[in-house]
Amino acid sequence: SMTKRELDRAEREAFLDWRRGIAALEESDDARRVTPFEKNLEVWRQLWRVLERSDVLVQIVDGRNPLFYVSEDLSSYCTELEPPRECILVVNKSDYLAPAQRRIWRNYFKRKGLRCIFFSAFNEQEIIDEK
Repeated sequence: SMTKRELDRAEREAFLDWRRGIAALEESDDARRVTPFEKNLEVWRQLWRVLERSDVLVQIVDGRNPLFYVSEDLSSYCTELEPPRECILVVNKSDYLAPAQRRIWRNYFKRKGLRCIFFSAFNEQEIIDEK
């Protein structure tokens, strides 16, 4: 068990390591930018505390480009917690994906240890409209 001071130091070190990686990524690719929220240690601390109290992490990603939106760091962090938290991806806008594409994404994320659920608000709205 860590003291409050040890936890503070460990969080700061982890955050600074992550920020260095993001800074290098931003320097190497002009198209990549990180929001101010992602650069704020207090935002991350709040997220970490919520995850410590949660049983599952659900990430909602856009089906047109899931890898752009999924946070592998966040999923990895959840598996390091004790007990590990389940990580689920909800792939939104799945109506844009053919069945073969959904299978490929499901298998890809399964290999990464992530359960994948496909969702389409468009399809759900059609069901509601038919009633």
